Amino acid sequence: MKITKVVCTPVHIPMEAPLRWSMGVENGTTRTIVELHTDEGVVGLGETYGGASTAARFRSAEPFFIGYDPLEVSRIVKNFEVFRTTSEQSALTIELRYVAAAIEMACWDIIGKIQNKRVCDLWGGADSELVPFVAYLFYRYKSRDGKLGGEDGPESICDQYADHVSRFGFTGLKLKTGVLNPVIERATVRRLRETFGDQIQHLRVDPNQVWCTATAINELKKLAEYDLEYCEDPTFNLEGMSRVRATVPVPLATNMAVLNFDQVAPMLRMWALDVILVDPYFWGGITQCKKLAAVAETFGFGLAIHSDRELGIGMTASLHLWATTPSLCHKYDSHYPFQVDDIITQPLRWKDGSVALPKGPGLGVEIDRDKLNKYHQLYLKKGDEIEFFDSQRPGWIPHVPLW
Repeated sequence: MKITKVVCTPVHIPMEAPLRWSMGVENGTTRTIVELHTDEGVVGLGETYGGASTAARFRSAEPFFIGYDPLEVSRIVKNFEVFRTTSEQSALTIELRYVAAAIEMACWDIIGKIQNKRVCDLWGGADSELVPFVAYLFYRYKSRDGKLGGEDGPESICDQYADHVSRFGFTGLKLKTGVLNPVIERATVRRLRETFGDQIQHLRVDPNQVWCTATAINELKKLAEYDLEYCEDPTFNLEGMSRVRATVPVPLATNMAVLNFDQVAPMLRMWALDVILVDPYFWGGITQCKKLAAVAETFGFGLAIHSDRELGIGMTASLHLWATTPSLCHKYDSHYPFQVDDIITQPLRWKDGSVALPKGPGLGVEIDRDKLNKYHQLYLKKGDEIEFFDSQRPGWIPHVPLW
C-alpha cells in the first residue's frame, strides 16, 4: 500500500456567540480537513489548524509522505522531526508541524481501517472507554440574534455553568480569564464556588499570560482559597512563571510557555510549572505527544490536552490519545459545546461529563460531505479570521501585560 495523494479542505464553523479571551475574540474555528488517499482505495482522515496557508504547506511537504506505506508511520514522523527545532523560519516550521500532525493522524486512521482496529487499540488499548471533561467557560458577546451569549460577570457565568452541567453533566470547569478586571474575575470564581460548592470538583483559570508577575502573585494568593486545580499561563514566559510558582500555593500550567522539547529542560531547572497542556498540532503529532508523556512520567509533571476549537476528527484523535496515556491525568476541556456544528456524520456527545470512544475502526469517524462543503464555502466567503482583535472595541489592541 502506498500513499498517493492528499486532499486538504479548509473549513470555518461559527461559534454560537463570540467567545472573549484576553487578546481578542473567537468568532469561530478555522481548520483544515485532510483526506489521505492510498493506491488500495483506503482513505485516512486528519485535521489540523489553519486555512489556506496551512493547506498550501501540504504540497511543499509531499516528499515527506507521498509514496510511503502508511504502515511506515514512524518513518513519516521522523521525516518531519527537523521542524521540531527552533528556526529563524519559525512561521514555516510551525505550519509544517501542523502538517505533520494531520498526516500522522490520517496514517493511524488508515492503519486502523486495514487492521479493523481502533486507533486506541493500535496504541496498546484504552484504559477507559470514557474520556472525562470539565466545562470550559467564557465571557461572551451577544450572538447576532441576541438570543445567546452576553456573559459579563459572576451571575451570568454561573448561569452558563449551570446550563453546561444540565446539558453535559460536567463536574468541574475552566474559566477563561484575563478578559475583565481581575477584581471582577475573582468575584466570578468566588460566586462559582459559593453557588456550586463541591459539585465543582476541578476549578481552573486561564489568563493567557496577560497578568504581570505582581498581579499573578497577588491574584493567585487570593484565589487559592477557592481550591484551584491549577492556573494556566498566569504570566509571560518561564522566568515570570518561575517567580509566581515560588510564591503562590496554586499549581501552574501552560500551553504557551512550553511548546517544544527544548523548552522542557529549562522549565524543569527553573521549577516553573506543574502541568503542560500538550497540543497535538503545536507539538507535531501524536508520536511527539507520547514522547512528552514519557518525559512527564520521568520528571513527575502532569499533562493535560490543550483545546483550541478542534472539530470532531481532531478531537476524536485526542480522545484516543487521552485514553491510552496515563500521564494525561487532568480532565479534558473543550470549546466544542460552543461550536454550532461539525463536519462528521455523528458529532460528539457528552453523557455524565464524558465522551465515549468511537467503536469503529481507525479514528472511528466519517465525514459528512454536505457539511464539509457547506463550511468550506463559508471559509471561502469569510477567509482566515484572526482572533487577536476585538471589533466591538474599536482601536483596542492587545498587549502583554494587560493587568
